Amino acid sequence: MIADSRLDQLAALRRRREQRALDLVVAQNERRRHAENSADAAAGAVSRQAAAARARERSLLDPLVGHAVSRAAIIRVQAEIARLALETARLRAAAASAQAVLLDQRKAYAMAQDGFRLRQRAATKLALVLQRETARRLLRQTALTELDDEDRGAAMAERGWG
Repeated sequence: MIADSRLDQLAALRRRREQRALDLVVAQNERRRHAENSADAAAGAVSRQAAAARARERSLLDPLVGHAVSRAAIIRVQAEIARLALETARLRAAAASAQAVLLDQRKAYAMAQDGFRLRQRAATKLALVLQRETARRLLRQTALTELDDEDRGAAMAERGWG
């Protein structure tokens, strides 16, 4: 009986570990979705900035084409184009960082899933062991009860026949 209670305690411990692993999977999934949203938003910001930068560059250069332009005007246009390129580069770096975070979160989510599956298998195996032990105990108890019944029946028969 002590072994049975130990097995029951172990089963409860494994179920708690399985539940904690499942909670971790849920939390990691939420972090992964948040990272996906951030990465998508960052990629969208890069696309919008690149399109706006191209349009702004065209709007700055089109009036200069075919005209004599002062050095100061050229420097102003170059400075504006450089500012746009710098902002685009900053957004691309942010998008790359968001992609790296997303990759890390996907790995963490996969690891959490693996951990959950491992805990789930362990809990299931122990539950099967407990079921077998319970079935054996019941069979043994049934056999002992039948034996007692047979002994009582035999004793009563001997008294009645004797």
